[in-house]
Amino acid sequence: MAARLTANAIAAVNDGDLDLKPVVQVLDLKRIAEPQERYRAVVSDGSAAQKALLAVKFNEAAKSGAVRSGSVVQLLEYVCSTVKNQRIIVILEMKIIIRDCETIGNRKLHPEFASETLDLSSSSNFGNSRVQSLVPAAKLVSSSAMNSGNKVQNFNVQSVYRPPSNYKSYGSIMKNEAPARVIPIAALNPYQGRWAIKARVTAKGDIRRYNNAKGDGKVFSFDLLDSDGGEIRATCFNAVVDRFYEAVEVGKIYLISKGSLKPAQKNFNHLNNQWEIFLESTTTLECCPDEDSSIPTQHFNFRQIIDIENAENNSIIDIIGIVESINPSMTILRKNGMETQRRILNLKDVSGRSVELTLWGDFCNREGRQLQEKLGSGLFPALAVKAGKVSDFSGKSVGTISSTQLFIDPDLPETYILREWFDGGGKDASSHSISKDMMPGLALNDSRKTVSQIKDEGLGRGNKPDWVTVKATISFIKTDNFCYTACPLLIGDRPCNKKVTKLASGNWCCDRCSKEFEECDYRYLLQAQVQDHTGVTWVTAFQESGEEIIGCSAKELYQLKHQEHDDKKFGDIIRRCLFEQYLFRLKIKEEHYGEEQRVKITVVKTDTVNPSMESKYLLDLIGKLCT
Repeated sequence: MAARLTANAIAAVNDGDLDLKPVVQVLDLKRIAEPQERYRAVVSDGSAAQKALLAVKFNEAAKSGAVRSGSVVQLLEYVCSTVKNQRIIVILEMKIIIRDCETIGNRKLHPEFASETLDLSSSSNFGNSRVQSLVPAAKLVSSSAMNSGNKVQNFNVQSVYRPPSNYKSYGSIMKNEAPARVIPIAALNPYQGRWAIKARVTAKGDIRRYNNAKGDGKVFSFDLLDSDGGEIRATCFNAVVDRFYEAVEVGKIYLISKGSLKPAQKNFNHLNNQWEIFLESTTTLECCPDEDSSIPTQHFNFRQIIDIENAENNSIIDIIGIVESINPSMTILRKNGMETQRRILNLKDVSGRSVELTLWGDFCNREGRQLQEKLGSGLFPALAVKAGKVSDFSGKSVGTISSTQLFIDPDLPETYILREWFDGGGKDASSHSISKDMMPGLALNDSRKTVSQIKDEGLGRGNKPDWVTVKATISFIKTDNFCYTACPLLIGDRPCNKKVTKLASGNWCCDRCSKEFEECDYRYLLQAQVQDHTGVTWVTAFQESGEEIIGCSAKELYQLKHQEHDDKKFGDIIRRCLFEQYLFRLKIKEEHYGEEQRVKITVVKTDTVNPSMESKYLLDLIGKLCT
């Protein structure tokens, strides 16, 4: 079988091309003595060659001869780094194309070490031999063969090496048993033989089960922080999980050595480190006395809420703010049929912005309940969020994920700055929400309009919706169809919310999810008439805005009317909402209904009028008019 090597692959890989996936030939392969067994190689693209290091998982392939000197392989995953002033390719994933092949090309070594001794072992020894003066010997044999008119076939670099006589009978060199030197996390890389780190565990995940082509397995991870502020994630699989899961405790300091480093999977690892430690059977984990005050308990990289407006969707961030309000916890049905809890709260900070934070699962009943109790007592706690996930669905918001950590009133400088600002006037300062369909980059002082101006100025009839605030009262609410039955299943971390139909069996069915379930969700679809001193208009309020207006969930109101048939209590709740002044945050957009065009006005947020804040607004307006 003929093999075609990727031309100029060595130069491209050295220049940082990690997507090339080149086909190369293994010119030499040797076992090296490290704390764990590894194999080093020389790989060639036919015109240049380079030192390489095989990942541990290829040890068996090297031992069995599945990959050997002469093999042609395709590099699927690899990194290239400089070690001791020499470039080396670390092969993380490869495909063996030809097991044994004649040498392709002229075997010219990469210029960086063409004139040097090819020391495959770096400073390590191999049994009773050591590589010396390999490259010059290879050149000599090649030159002699060409001068004699012979073609060199199947040239094996190893065949020209003869160990010096003074090494022949001494046996293997004694293994270095000295303790590994403690280094900063930032200095870790896969090319070190012996290392150790001293770090504090800042987070610990649960054991997760998985199933793949290799069978069932389990895995858990924990995050580490050292005195230099370096962070890295450590991961354990299968038998290693049983060994370390109970031993690892959040907040404690450990001395860790003898693990392998691999590129971090950024889809699951939010830490600012390109590597991840994989603990193995040889790994040592020693708990240290918690006397090292130089290692902080947690590391934050806070961003202000105003910065979230420009943050990428699904990005992971740290934020801190004052909790203004919190909604009750509610049950959501996942697509797999399992139930989970969801609770939404509102955070504001000194940037003049506020954002919704969605708590999922255990966060609702743990930190969520503590926050609710504090707010119920008239306190407004500070909340620090470590590793929250940004969502741009219906405006920008932040949600918890499995690696998120919440800290209520943490002992941090940022907490004291927030508290001083909030108590000194920030509590009453207006803040602009970047959640619930808010347009990114909207001005802080959004436009205040009257009801008549919506029509007179033709708002909503442009290419983009108009966003205005109107101070008005609710004069009428339609009560026939104030809510709809919705699908409670989760699509990702968001409920489906599509309308569902009831089957003859009594179950509910969602056409979008193609599933049946016993309980559905109820979501507000309020049609209300609002008015001010200039006129009257109709608005639509969906779930969150409906809850802000009515003061209870759509399910509670539905049960009151249709199951308990308590018309008096139902009527009292509706009447309580009428003729109260609100600040309505409105989204105005012209929409097509068949051949007809209508301006649709949607309530995205409702606030009761704060007399103090409204007075400040009016005085400011009077001042501008006088000027």
